[in-house]
Amino acid sequence: MTKISCGLVGTLLAGAALSAHADFIDDSHADITLLNRYLNQDGRGVTGRDTKAKNYRDWGQGFKFDFKSGYTPGTIGFGLDLQAFYGIKLDSGGDLNKKGQQGRYPGSMFPLDDGKSADSFGVLSPTLKMRFLKDELRVGTLYQNNPLLANTDGRLYQQTNTGAQLVSHDLDNFAFTAGNISQTKIRNQTGDTGMTTGGGAKLVNRFSYGGADYTGLPGTTLSMWYGSLEDYYQQLFIGAKHRDTLPVGALDTDARVYRSLGIGGNADGDRDYATNGYYGNGATKGRINQSTLSLMESYSLAGHTVGLGIQKNTGDSDFPYLDSGFNSGTNRQGPGAGADTPALTNMQLNKFAHAGERTWLAQYKYDFGQLGVKGLTFATTYAHGDQIKTPQGDASEWERNIALAYQVQEGALKGLGVTWKNARANPSIVGQTKQDENRFYVSYVMPLW
Repeated sequence: MTKISCGLVGTLLAGAALSAHADFIDDSHADITLLNRYLNQDGRGVTGRDTKAKNYRDWGQGFKFDFKSGYTPGTIGFGLDLQAFYGIKLDSGGDLNKKGQQGRYPGSMFPLDDGKSADSFGVLSPTLKMRFLKDELRVGTLYQNNPLLANTDGRLYQQTNTGAQLVSHDLDNFAFTAGNISQTKIRNQTGDTGMTTGGGAKLVNRFSYGGADYTGLPGTTLSMWYGSLEDYYQQLFIGAKHRDTLPVGALDTDARVYRSLGIGGNADGDRDYATNGYYGNGATKGRINQSTLSLMESYSLAGHTVGLGIQKNTGDSDFPYLDSGFNSGTNRQGPGAGADTPALTNMQLNKFAHAGERTWLAQYKYDFGQLGVKGLTFATTYAHGDQIKTPQGDASEWERNIALAYQVQEGALKGLGVTWKNARANPSIVGQTKQDENRFYVSYVMPLW
């Protein structure tokens, strides 16, 4: 469980209570979310001892309490957000201590308890916040997503980070963000871990980032961000999003450029900080030096959205992104938690982030509200990647995702949501598994006040 002492939580709550005012209480909000999630993954063409490890299913019930306070009065206002999560295993399987002697292996939804999926787990996540004019400082658990960070929500518990973040809106049409993360907590663990990126063997405790978003042009957001993961990489992001309202329909443009370079141990050639890619002469780990360029064009009309996109990774290294020091695929300490990437090609199963990879995307979405069924949506995406650099020569991969979701909009069941996701991945890369996956989510949000 998260290592937050009762004394710290008590101090935070007591401090909030002493400063309590109508704004702190009246502007607060609390709700309980019931989460029921099922995941079934099958590895196609897997033989030998790996067969059971690549085929698993998980089913769990989660209970999430969210409290978000208002702010105390005065020039500087203080507040507190608090999330309490408790998950129960309904189904999982196997024992990692008995390889080859079982019909199933544990999946990636629950922590391990002596080699088996834990029967239950809980997490307590407080965040202290402070407001000054149009600035907000948050310290504690962070749930942010931005051009350099993407926190996955693909299991029962959502990945979070621990650190501090300041967001300023003092200048009109600008949003400035600066933050520092010291640890991360992945989707199937209750404790924080250090951080790494793909292939890195050593854990570090500092990821710093900052950025500016400008919205002063009609229908346009321009962004520039910079981040660095200690001893691994520095990364610059420049992006632009624009919407053109046409005489018939609308056209959305999403352009992204990433430039990543190794720093510290990675730049010095320390093998403990070497990362994934293809560096020639059979080497699959080395110094980060790569760029990623992507463009997505989407046309919308009467509930339909059709999108076409392309992404190209240049250089010898894979696209680097923040990951944890815990492998959720094996439930063991080590890099590779299955974190999401902020790049355009983050799919349900794979990232399309290999060295040299060129990816084409096609997407279709439909909002059934156009037919009178509000809250029902459908989406499908196909991605095909080629020109992947490997010791065996150029390789390729493809993946197809389907998602059907319904969110009750009104009435007694308002707050109830149901989602089905299906994915099929077919890589030709040595060591990467062909997979089929189904996910079924049911959630119900109950406002308390």
